[in-house]
Amino acid sequence: MLNEIEKQRRELEKERQKLNVTKVEYSRQIRQQSRFELFYENVARQINTFDVPEYIGAEYSESKKEYVLTIADIHSGEKFEIDTNNYSFEEITRRFNKLFNDVVAFIQEHDINTLKVVCLGDDVQGILRLSDLQLNESTVVQAAVFAAKTIANFLNKLSAYCRIDYFHVPSSNHSQMRPLGTKASELASEDVEYVICNYIKDVLASNERIFVHTNFGYDYIEIPILNFWTIAMHGHTIKNIDNAVKDLTYHKKRFYTTVFLAHYHAAKMGVVGEMANTDCEVIVCPSFVGSCPYGDKLMKGARPSCSIFGYDEKYGHTETYKLFLT
Repeated sequence: MLNEIEKQRRELEKERQKLNVTKVEYSRQIRQQSRFELFYENVARQINTFDVPEYIGAEYSESKKEYVLTIADIHSGEKFEIDTNNYSFEEITRRFNKLFNDVVAFIQEHDINTLKVVCLGDDVQGILRLSDLQLNESTVVQAAVFAAKTIANFLNKLSAYCRIDYFHVPSSNHSQMRPLGTKASELASEDVEYVICNYIKDVLASNERIFVHTNFGYDYIEIPILNFWTIAMHGHTIKNIDNAVKDLTYHKKRFYTTVFLAHYHAAKMGVVGEMANTDCEVIVCPSFVGSCPYGDKLMKGARPSCSIFGYDEKYGHTETYKLFLT
């Protein structure tokens, strides 16, 4: 009889433990969902539609070229000071003001009606590792809102001089939300780029001169330029840069002339093939943030800059301009 009682007690204890495990897992999921919902609610409170500026650009251009401005690796929220660079929210604002003036001068010099602008991800520093807690000067929510508002304001002001086709790469590594214990891309759909781009789209909703293109659910976005197809990705999922055009062409069943990448913080361009009248290229774009403490440890660095690429209707990519931000 005692043995039977002990057996029943053990069975009861196992059932109690099962219930506790279920409750712990349920509580964990509730906390995670609540954390994400609070993030989105805090961002939503910041949304106010921007006023549309008066149009002062040229109505029509005879140019048979198209131009693409790339902005990569803003790393909003990061704050540091090293020998060759310093960074903060104030510095990001200053650099966007300089970029605006340089791009306006470029638009007027080249008589541009429509400018394609591509944002290549890592708009926030995020928290990938514990060392990021030392670099961040704010929460990820504040950094995301700041990045979105700054980009939207830049595009809005630029729309006074030409029409804007804005393409936003849907995912990157620093913008991933990684609750403690999760690995890279384990929760890939929880990406702050989704929030930033939708914020930009919402605050610019009344501006008919800006067209916002997204491709959420994927890690790339396609960009038609004249008669050519190009594709943009952040680059953290690319294992071999030189094979990027070939691999993406096979995978997407479409012939790309250019693959735009970021992630490496230093500009690089390589011809990896050819088509009828143009080269097939992989273009790694320079970073907005420039050199950083992590790059210094690797003995690598590059000046903060953005690039403009010019495309000819016959020969494809024929012009490259680097806009330094310092």
